[in-house]
Amino acid sequence: MVTCGGIQSNHNRAIALMAARNGWKCHLCIQGDENRFKREKGNALLDRLSGAECEFIRPEDTAQAMDLSMSRLKESGFKPYYIHGGGHDLPGGIAFVDAVVSLKKECDKIGYKPDYIFHASGTGSTQAGILVGLDRVGWGDVVVIGISVARQYDRGRQVIVDFANMLSRYFEMTDRYENRVHFCTDYLCGGYEQFTSEMKLYLDEVMKNTGLVFDTTYSGKAFFGMMDIIRKRHLENNHIMFWHTGGIMNVMR
Repeated sequence: MVTCGGIQSNHNRAIALMAARNGWKCHLCIQGDENRFKREKGNALLDRLSGAECEFIRPEDTAQAMDLSMSRLKESGFKPYYIHGGGHDLPGGIAFVDAVVSLKKECDKIGYKPDYIFHASGTGSTQAGILVGLDRVGWGDVVVIGISVARQYDRGRQVIVDFANMLSRYFEMTDRYENRVHFCTDYLCGGYEQFTSEMKLYLDEVMKNTGLVFDTTYSGKAFFGMMDIIRKRHLENNHIMFWHTGGIMNVMR
């Protein structure tokens, strides 16, 4: 398995542990500093314990590093499988479409339908999959707002549009997403893994009062953004759903 991500990537950790469970070789192209990776815990610790082979690269060298890793492994007699970072590929998108189908079934049991769904938006797989999934189950009027955890507006939004259109074609749907992607970059705090003291204090209080774990890199950044948007847009009387994408490993760093 060959994939890529940051030092505290949830995706890398999931692939590394899946490979360990199945006895597969795993090569991680890690976008970050080796010394930092070796001293941090959380996902980085699990990557190390999994036995995955780790290569440290600059983010701009990701595509080249992945290709070189694939070639080297093939030359060594392996049959490597290429996985885009963050699961930003067809299987990753389909998984979120399936998740929305499951969500709809659970909501039908209690007679609930959200007006808005908020979530952390990174590579775009989550947001595109949710959008297409909602159309698949007849909930196309639900507004999906992705809070960016890394990307600036133009590139981040376009990647989601392109991926959603690809998923739509795969499911033989006619839906197009050029005018339906709500991608918010107001809470980047300067970029990936960046946050403010206000955000950190707020998330600490939320965890104390609810027992739900939010990290400042992914889910917490999105939750903080959601609550601010609800206040500013006066959405308190709407049915609001937060799609929690994890956070425990990022807190335990």
